[in-house]
This record gives sequence, C-alpha cells and structure tokens, in this order.
Amino acid sequence: MAIPAAPSLSERYQDATKYSPSSVQGHPGLDFSAQPPPFKEWHQARRVVLAGGPTDDSPPSAGPMDAMRLGRLLYHAYGVTLVREFPGMSMHYRAAPSAGGLYPTELYVAVHGIDGIPDGIFAYDARDHSLVVCWEGDFWADLSACTFEHPAVAKARVVLIGTGVYQRSAWRYGDRAYRRVLLDTGHVFGNAVLAAPQDGLHVVPIPYFVDDGIAGLMLLDAENEGALLLAAVVEAGDDAPALREAPAYASPIDRESHDPDDGAWIPLVHGAGNIARPMPVEAEAPQPEVAPGEIALPDDPLAGGRAVLSAIRRRRSTRVFAAGDIPIEGLGRILAHAYPRPGSPDTDAYLLRDVLQTHIVVAGVSGLRSGVYRFDERTHTLTTVQTGSPRDALHRSCLWQELGRDAAFGVLHTLDLPKAVAAYGERVYRTAHLEAGLIGQRLNMAALRLGYGASGIGGFFDEFLNALLMVPQTHAVAYVTTIGVPE
Repeated sequence: MAIPAAPSLSERYQDATKYSPSSVQGHPGLDFSAQPPPFKEWHQARRVVLAGGPTDDSPPSAGPMDAMRLGRLLYHAYGVTLVREFPGMSMHYRAAPSAGGLYPTELYVAVHGIDGIPDGIFAYDARDHSLVVCWEGDFWADLSACTFEHPAVAKARVVLIGTGVYQRSAWRYGDRAYRRVLLDTGHVFGNAVLAAPQDGLHVVPIPYFVDDGIAGLMLLDAENEGALLLAAVVEAGDDAPALREAPAYASPIDRESHDPDDGAWIPLVHGAGNIARPMPVEAEAPQPEVAPGEIALPDDPLAGGRAVLSAIRRRRSTRVFAAGDIPIEGLGRILAHAYPRPGSPDTDAYLLRDVLQTHIVVAGVSGLRSGVYRFDERTHTLTTVQTGSPRDALHRSCLWQELGRDAAFGVLHTLDLPKAVAAYGERVYRTAHLEAGLIGQRLNMAALRLGYGASGIGGFFDEFLNALLMVPQTHAVAYVTTIGVPE
C-alpha cells in the first residue's frame, strides 16, 4: 500500500490561512498608526511624465509603440481614477480593484526603443502618471534570459513587471494577505489585457521566469517584496497567438520544511514557488472534463472599442446589491467575456489552462433554477451540482457580508491543490491565484458594461464554501466574485 505524500508547503499554507468563525472573532483589531503607505516614495529627480492619462481624449493610434500608447495602457491598468479627501489623508482609487483599498501591487516598466523614453527600467507612479527612472540601459538580454527566451519578449518594446509589497496587505490580513496580493495583481494585469487591444496592442502575461534574476534586476528585498507576474506588450501585426505558446515550467515541491511562526508565511511560500532553471512538467497535469454540461448558456460576446476604456475608468466595486434578478442571457454574456473560447484572440486571459475549476452559485438568475453549478468554459455549459436557494449559505460563508446574501449569482474559483502541486510544483499556487484575479477582473468589467454590479470577495470561510460547492476539503477556494443588480 502506497504511503500518502506529505502535504506540500502550499497545502500547509492554505490550511494555515483558512478563516473560521473563531479566528475571525478573535482578530485583535487594526493599528492604524502602523499602516504602511500605499505608494513608494521615489526621490529620483528624473521622471518621464506620460500622456494618455485621465484627461486624454485622443482616438486610439496605430503604428509603432509610442509614449502615448504606453501611457494610455498604464493608466487603464493601474492609474488613479478618483481622489477623495478624508480628514488627514487623501484616498487614491485605482483603475484596478484591491482588497481593502490597500493596493499592494507595484507596477514597473522595462522599455527599449520608444521615442521620448530612454531605454531602462522605470517605476510607474500613478499619482502624477509618470515613469520614475530606476536605472537606464538596455536590459533586454537580461529579461529574455530571465523569461527563458520567451518569444513575446523578443518582439516587445515594453515589458510590465508586477511585484507585491506584502506588508501593505499583511498589516490588515496577516499571513492570508499573500492570497490577496496575488488576486490584486491579477486584477491589474487583467485590466492591461483588456485595454491593450483598443490601441492595437496585445499584452502577453508571462508567469514563469527566473525569480532571483528578476529580483536582482529590480533590487527587491525578498522579505518585503516579490516579483509576481511579467507581461510583454506586443504590437498588432505580430503573431500574438503564437507568441503566447510558451511552455509551462514546474518548480520544486517542498514537503519537508517546518511550518513558520505566524506572520512569517508569506516570504516562505512565495520563495517556495521560485524557479531557478526551466524544469519540464513531468507529472500528469490536471485534465478538463470532456463531456459538456446539460445547460447551454447564451454566449453573445461583448464588443471591444472605446467602451472598454470608459468602463475601466468609471469602475467601482459595488457595495450594496438591490433586489432583482439577472436574466440568463446576462449570466451567459458575462461568462463568455471572462472565459474566451480556445482560439479566440482574447485567450491572453489564461496563464495556465485547466487548473482552476469554476462554480456558479445562482440565487437570482431568471431562466435558471437557484442552486450550485459547475461551469465548463470550453463548451460554455453548466452542470447541476445541487438545487435550492444558496443565499443563506453564501452569506454565512462570505463572513456574513451582505454582498454574498444579495448577489444574483457568484462565480467561485477552486483548484485541486494536491493534484496541481504534484503536476506543477509550488509555483502553481501563485499562478492559479493570479489567474483567478485576471478572470475576476474580466467578470467585473463585463458586469459593469452590461449595467450590473460586481464585487470580488477574498475573505471567506474556506471550509463552508467547500461544503456549499460539494468539493473535497483538500481543494483550495481561491476567489469569489459576486454579481447582482446595483442599488
């Protein structure tokens, strides 16, 4: 009889950061005097102030990548879209949503060959929509080597580098903050993927890279900040689909290290997913179910164009849902936008196919019985898991947040964590949560464009949701997106 393998570090981290009623009620409260600032302070004198910001009303341009198009892309990925003054502070709301409004993601930009911007690596400062010079020089050979000679990097003039400043979220969410940081970074890159085609660009996310190489290039302090996701920006006319066809790489599996003390999980679990050299995926990867579900959903896609950029600029997370159902056509179109079919030009949404499982919890969709369903994005169909109103269960599972109780439906992402780690190593925890954030942002924007409200929820009782979805407790719940009629 085979002896079961010891849990991986990702599995132990997931268990250690699960919420329970007792852990939530025992929270000591927040020390606002210890809250980290939401922005890095850059003291370099050299800045490149960008066009393409909040007051830009110029039509999308064509031709070679230029500073205007870069500015427009950065603004719609992570720019400041609203400033509100409160006693003693200013709140800068960004184009991408963030748990608790803490904005732990930092966005850096590597540039070469763009008129008006010197070759180099820059930090994007959203407060004045500028690039802060970190250092100048042509770093493309280093980036190419760190991304295992990714074909999109060879074609690009811009590479986006997303990092997470852990303490901005850990101040409030403790060790569970790493989950939030990953989701928030996925939101930022989700915006970039959506905004780029409106300017004749494609954003190609790159989840696999030499972590120490990127961290060294960026001079990151590994205890406080980690590189999470890269993306090459390529111009229309390049063979974007082929540029996305890069292999997935595995990282080692840590089944032997000791669990750290509370407060020390984040750099450990992030470091466990690091890749030093390309390791082929040797274990059997999770495979999708082939049979379509019994309920086919409408899949009329949303059009692109300027409406995408307008929706990003006016996006706000919904705080309260009103009574009212969403028609099944609305559900179908939202899911069609979030999950482009294979072969679609929008398949940039995927970092790693067939790892995340999608569940639809339906409470108020006209034309569809209330209940829990599995969604197959390849066939755009639903399979019934159980019927009956899930409102009370979702309300309780989402820490008694009214959004869970009043939503017309929720989209929940899970993954079979032991199986995924066996296939891809510890890195899969990071990649899956980034992907959940990417897809979550596509859900948000589709709902907004159809006149509905949406709000992501990263705080939930994990085991309650496993029970509601009828999946084993070894499966990790990554994200909940609630969608309904805005009040």
